[in-house]
Amino acid sequence: MIIGVGAVIALVAAGAGARAQVASNFESLGSNLLVVSPGSMSFGGVSQGSGSAASLTMDDVEAIEELASSAVALVAPQYTGSRATIVYGSNNTQISVIGITQEYFPVRNYELDRGRLINELDLVSRSKVAVLGPTVVEDLFGGALIDPIGKTIKINRESYEVVGITKEKGSSGFNNYDEVVLIPLTTAQIKFGGAGNDTISQISVSAVSQDKMERAQAEVKAIIRASHGLASTQSDDFSVQNQASIVQMVQSTSETFTVLLGSIAAISLVVGGIGIMNIMLVSVTERTREIGIRKAVGAKRRDLLTQFLIEAIVLSLAGGIIGILAGIGGAQVVSPMLGTDQPIVTSGSMLMALGVSVAIGLFFGIYPAARAAALHPIEALRYE
Repeated sequence: MIIGVGAVIALVAAGAGARAQVASNFESLGSNLLVVSPGSMSFGGVSQGSGSAASLTMDDVEAIEELASSAVALVAPQYTGSRATIVYGSNNTQISVIGITQEYFPVRNYELDRGRLINELDLVSRSKVAVLGPTVVEDLFGGALIDPIGKTIKINRESYEVVGITKEKGSSGFNNYDEVVLIPLTTAQIKFGGAGNDTISQISVSAVSQDKMERAQAEVKAIIRASHGLASTQSDDFSVQNQASIVQMVQSTSETFTVLLGSIAAISLVVGGIGIMNIMLVSVTERTREIGIRKAVGAKRRDLLTQFLIEAIVLSLAGGIIGILAGIGGAQVVSPMLGTDQPIVTSGSMLMALGVSVAIGLFFGIYPAARAAALHPIEALRYE
């Protein structure tokens, strides 16, 4: 019972922690976020769009800004180049450099730690300036040993001035949101895409509120279709992902996985119940003379039935309580293995596990109790 209850508590807590972490990670990406990507993208088993990987341009961004209603708050285009070598002194790292506009920071929930952000003047003049994430600062400058602001770094052998450092956001799975190098969008388009390049890798759109997400998504989709001149019979050459839908889908998958793990762990409870039944049957056998004496002095069938049922319930209840304590400790060990930073042990899961353990003890204690109550007093007294 200890193993069964402990396993259920630990796995359910790890699963609840994983769901909470998923929600937190998506919230850190930006609030009420829509992400427009070029070309086809499979999501939820459904293919969205069928165009090329270069189907978005600045014309689409301008169209959204001009035609979208009050449901859309901000529009932030970005251009992601291939992985570049970033060098400062003898230190270097390889990372994808992202070209952005000033709207990128509020849309993607990036906050400034030191220095300044990329501004309109940087975009117009195609300045060679960069805002770094904390991980890149650590790799290149050794953390707080050197102040990066004003220093010159090399990106693919070209000099860029560090003008700002973002606050720590953390990571999720394979994505480290602190491992970023942000430069002006116009600079990135030329340096990584060539002269005259006007394409966009991704457009992040922030809706005004959660309840206007679907409206904003429909508007963005209609505007880009019109901008691309797509007929009603033609498929989208882009995809629009709703952050809320992604969160719901990922959390649903996580919940299913948690239920599966919990169900497997619950088998241990059944095994524990069988163990209690065997123990009680042995107890009945060893206490046959005691049962006979009790019956001889007037104990009724229901008295013996109640006695052995109570013993079975106490055994399972004790195992359940110890199992809860073991499960709380086990959750701290299991959670990191499942990629969860902080497990969540709820009172509901503890009460459920304890209730199930008592119910199993009662169920598997009925047969031994009935067997003890059915013993004939004369035969019981003769038993050695």
